[in-house]
Amino acid sequence: MTQARHRQQHNRWSILTTAVSALCILAVLLSAPSRSLASSDQLTTEDKKLLAKGQLVMKEKNEQRGAYKLFGGQSWQIIDVPVEVAWSALTNLPGYKNFIPLATESNVDSQAGKEADLAIRQQWGPIDIRYVLQTTLETDRGAVVFRVDHSKDHDIRAGWGFIRVRPYKDNQPLVSFGALVDIGDGVFVSIVRPAVRRDLLRIPYFFKQHLESEQVAAKSAAPSSY
Repeated sequence: MTQARHRQQHNRWSILTTAVSALCILAVLLSAPSRSLASSDQLTTEDKKLLAKGQLVMKEKNEQRGAYKLFGGQSWQIIDVPVEVAWSALTNLPGYKNFIPLATESNVDSQAGKEADLAIRQQWGPIDIRYVLQTTLETDRGAVVFRVDHSKDHDIRAGWGFIRVRPYKDNQPLVSFGALVDIGDGVFVSIVRPAVRRDLLRIPYFFKQHLESEQVAAKSAAPSSY
């Protein structure tokens, strides 16, 4: 009887320990993505010089969170358009397919106030990846934060991050982006992981290309005043 009572108490503690561990992992996974990325990676003097030359600044990051093996980092890019133009593009969620690498679709499934579900589809040859991002508009910070919605079908294990626009020198917008993702395991994944990280961190550059080309097209289409 004593042994049975001991086993019963041991089982209770095992269940409690497992539950507490799961809650701790969940708390870490749900922590603010923009804070966890932005707090430790600040722009150096050299970074600012590169930005002033029109270059993209990237800082890689790897992190283990529970069962997730995450990679990504942060990147920054100055864009030669008015801040309000960059902000308008940032808040236009259906337009994200214009600067997310290999994206062919970006559709808003549902929206309530500053919260929205954004369905993304990325295609490359036979590869067809789909997932839904839970997005939140943070107007006071000039940012959109996002995370992969695990309650919907998702072809990547996990991912979260932010994209932000703020005035920089000469009122040009500085776009900052940060993300951590886990795209799974396997030989093929290990081969493509460096390319995925590179393209992920180049999102501010693709954002710049998209906006600046639109500005050029708009100016070309405008009627002459002469």
